Amino acid sequence: MHIPAIVAPGGSFQKAVTAARYGADEVYMGVPFTSLRMRSNKVRDFEKLKESVDAVHALWSKVLLTMNIFPRNVDIKIFEAVVERIADLNADGIIFSDPGTFHILRKYAKDTPLHLSTQTTTLNYSAVQFWRDIGVKRIVLARELHIDEVKEIKEKVPEMELEIFVQGAMCMTYSGRCLLWDYMWGRPGNKWECNHACRFQYKVRLEEPRRPWKLFELQQNEEGGSFILSSKDLCVIHRLNELIPYVDAMKIEWRSKSEFYVWGMVKAYKHVRDALIHWHPINPDIQNLVNVIPHREYREGFLFHKLQDFPDGESASSETVLKTWPSEQELPSMLKQDGTTTEKTPGPLFARNYVGIIEENQLQNWLENAKMLSPKETIHPGMQVNYMTPNDLGVLTITEILDQQGRSMDKADCNSDSVFLKASIPLETGMILYLPPSIPLDKN
Repeated sequence: MHIPAIVAPGGSFQKAVTAARYGADEVYMGVPFTSLRMRSNKVRDFEKLKESVDAVHALWSKVLLTMNIFPRNVDIKIFEAVVERIADLNADGIIFSDPGTFHILRKYAKDTPLHLSTQTTTLNYSAVQFWRDIGVKRIVLARELHIDEVKEIKEKVPEMELEIFVQGAMCMTYSGRCLLWDYMWGRPGNKWECNHACRFQYKVRLEEPRRPWKLFELQQNEEGGSFILSSKDLCVIHRLNELIPYVDAMKIEWRSKSEFYVWGMVKAYKHVRDALIHWHPINPDIQNLVNVIPHREYREGFLFHKLQDFPDGESASSETVLKTWPSEQELPSMLKQDGTTTEKTPGPLFARNYVGIIEENQLQNWLENAKMLSPKETIHPGMQVNYMTPNDLGVLTITEILDQQGRSMDKADCNSDSVFLKASIPLETGMILYLPPSIPLDKN
């Protein structure tokens, strides 16, 4: 039976374990100095990487190591040294992007399957045939492709594994090869310093050549700025039935998001995939977890929309207003004493509602029926929160909060050390606690 793998992000040890615990078939983790998104990764040394790989394997999920930077000449020796060091981690695959790194990977990790990253922008079956012929096992297709093109690639090269993105943040450049941060700050976005500059708020100004002193701003919100480079988030959970026959893996994006995000997305996509394959009814509460997680407005991307449909189909802007900017009166109010502006970045996202994950009690088991938690939001006794385990979904009441000396607390928040909880039901390691959405969410 053809069952596409659910591929989930493991940006930290806890996220990787959460992804595996909640049903991800494969977990991808960045390798120090060679991952395009190393800035977002919390696994930053080889010892922690090995610990994470072993923990994911213990939960019967596969591990994909991400080594997808575009190295410059000075980086090649570093890349080779890193590949030699991780060659014995028993990874189930390595994701790479630069053709120049192929022979290095084959030299030190010759038996490890290689997956070609979406950053290589593979758009056609001829390119897929090329990579197949030199020994690549899987292609992570470019996010610019339409489902009809994906189908044709699968028909032309049926022996090649195809992976597509189904959920998460979309890079402004779609395939992810962006120079914006290099240009603005000199930090290499195509190596490991992406700072998500496309998520920032920008002010767009028009200048008429004969009046260079008179700037006009395109204003789209009350703050006088707009998110002109920030794409909507990708979500195609309601159309998986159209994708499943033609792909071998479905990738969830966003390593920088919380365990809450990883849990919700893995749980939702695994449930819908399995229901479709086995002809079971879809539980709408589980499918709707994609809307419980904070997110930008959703879009199906190019998978189900032709290129010529854009930008009209992507636009979420309000009526454009022209005004003179800035006036002498407005300028002082824009600046703080240190000379920086008061602009808010990045955005927009819904309010956070992740409470935390129940952790292993290592030395503090003397607290009977209490479990450890590092709170992400303010909690207090008597508070009702939603919970999720791999097999259950419901609501519990926090009955008591204790500090590490066992003393009762009136509340705890993200500035607190790890605390211990007692609740109206037994708490278990790996249980996710979260709040209902505080504002209406899309019901795509």
